Amino acid sequence: MKLTLFTSLIIFALSAQAADKRIYSTDTIGNRQYDKPSYTITDNGRIYETDSSGNKRYDKQSYRIEGDKIFPTDSIGNRQYNKPAFEMK
Repeated sequence: MKLTLFTSLIIFALSAQAADKRIYSTDTIGNRQYDKPSYTITDNGRIYETDSSGNKRYDKQSYRIEGDKIFPTDSIGNRQYNKPAFEMK
């Protein structure tokens, strides 16, 4: 019973992490720059700055993807109309 519970918790944890995509800063050669911020894109279209150990920085600017536009949001997900939006091409 404990083994089944442990196995299901591991599968749940791996599936929850698999939904997030990470974007890393790289130099011209393609090496990761660990001193620069990276970003995590969640499955619902939210973009968060992430520190070097993988923790989301909720105190920094976050964004939301809607269609082909990227809108800046506050910490709870409300769109910030006083900041510029970006368009993906």
